[in-house]
Amino acid sequence: MKHGLAFLLALSFCLVLLPSYAEKAAETLLDRALRVAEDSDNLIRMDEDELYDVVGIAPEDYSDYAYLADYDALSGRELVFVRAVDEEAAERIFSQLSLYLEHRLKATRNYLPDVFRALSEAGIRQRDLLLVLSVAPPDPEEAIKLLQEE
Repeated sequence: MKHGLAFLLALSFCLVLLPSYAEKAAETLLDRALRVAEDSDNLIRMDEDELYDVVGIAPEDYSDYAYLADYDALSGRELVFVRAVDEEAAERIFSQLSLYLEHRLKATRNYLPDVFRALSEAGIRQRDLLLVLSVAPPDPEEAIKLLQEE
């Protein structure tokens, strides 16, 4: 009888924990980015075509992503959060993000000094297969927070 009761208690405990674990496991990179980015209400969600056309990241190189940008594109505010499919893809994504950042810097240098300043302070952070480019965040630790939750 005691073993049966212990088993039922253990089973009920597992059933209580499973939904919260499933919710965390089901969270996408977009969900995480929207939760962490303080200004997510002011950013538009860019789709995978824009991730490829604008940033140059090929769909076959990632399994999940979040790409958020400012509505007017004048503030320079962007958040690109990508999970690469493997190490080689992570290297390609890092290269594309670097090139993208370099081109944005060149394009804004003489015309948009505030955006240029924000882009100059931006960097690409990587942890395993996760990469983050966070430009002009209200929270300077935004990229670190996104990577730490893995």
